[in-house]
Amino acid sequence: RLRKDRQPIVCVLGCMAERLKTKLLEEMLLADVVVGPDAYRDLPRLLSIVRDGDSGAKAYNVQLSLDETYADLRPVRTSGNGVSAFVSIMRGCANM
Repeated sequence: RLRKDRQPIVCVLGCMAERLKTKLLEEMLLADVVVGPDAYRDLPRLLSIVRDGDSGAKAYNVQLSLDETYADLRPVRTSGNGVSAFVSIMRGCANM
């Protein structure tokens, strides 16, 4: 949920975020957080870096994992006025 005393944090996740990390963070300045497809579990830490850091702080983790299977990932829907959505997750960029 967006608090009135904070700016929104823009996060881009997935394989294209991994490929375009430099462009998103440094060249076009479009994202605050960039997360590769296997680093989603690190998202709370990355968000806290941006939220608690200096103005303009950026964070990223695009490290690929050989062990991640997404097996214990369960969808959670929040209630209230917060923004939430279910997003399909597939492994790899060549999935059609």
